[in-house]
Amino acid sequence: MNETNPPVAMNRVMAVLAAGVVAVSFAAILIRWCAAPPLVIAFYRLLFASLFFWITSKRANLTQLHNLPVKTLRWGGLAGIALAMHFATWITSLNHTSVANSVVLVATSPIFVALGARFILGETARPLLYWGLLLAFAGAAVITSQEADSGNNSLLGNLLALAGALFAGIYFLIGRKLRQEMDTAPYVTLCYSAAAIILLLGVLIMRLPLFDYSWQTFATFLALALIPQVIGHTSFNWALKHLSAPTVSIALLGEPIGASLLAFFFFKEELGTTTMFGGSLTLLGVALAIFSERGKA
Repeated sequence: MNETNPPVAMNRVMAVLAAGVVAVSFAAILIRWCAAPPLVIAFYRLLFASLFFWITSKRANLTQLHNLPVKTLRWGGLAGIALAMHFATWITSLNHTSVANSVVLVATSPIFVALGARFILGETARPLLYWGLLLAFAGAAVITSQEADSGNNSLLGNLLALAGALFAGIYFLIGRKLRQEMDTAPYVTLCYSAAAIILLLGVLIMRLPLFDYSWQTFATFLALALIPQVIGHTSFNWALKHLSAPTVSIALLGEPIGASLLAFFFFKEELGTTTMFGGSLTLLGVALAIFSERGKA
């Protein structure tokens, strides 16, 4: 894909974002199926994803990556660190709280992205974007309120998911900056590779086993890399070239809806009235955010 072409049609951008939301919705389900520690799951997810791009990238993309200035490499490394911390905290949260709670809380990253885009990147936004942000956050708050008193484990899981949201916000903000200078393939190759290295260091420091897993677990690692990461996260990184960081991150708020439905189907996790009401608010917030971006086009 030659990203120096004229601006991409908004309908195409939204279609890519929708595909990304569907793909990342499978992440929590696949993680639940991985019989491995959270750091190991995160490591293999990023390892296989980075290997995919090293193997499939065109020569021009690898040349662009090789010729990057040191400053850009540092920013890409920082994005990788943020991504590694995002996965380390969020995947761990799935061991301590429900899929619905975890994915909704980690999807509140637009709060941090909107603040960072305004005060760090200097991006302006229509008021409708912030109304969408408030509605989406209100939906997240409604969903998690039902487990507010359910115990220490749930509280720990919720806090870890919020930490994951913060790191995801940093990841999106850096991505928005670098995607103006780099094509998608070189950027994600750099970012995913840096994240895999950081996670490997964490696995080694904690002396976690790297190879003592069944072939089914390794197959799940691969599926986690190809579906939520290569398809899902890469779709969002591609969209950062064409949309503001807050809008792309708000689209990610569609993930809790998909993940909660999948959790109901695979794990029989009930979708109560509170979850459905909060999910409706979240979807409305996403719709307002996307409409605000169309208004700028």
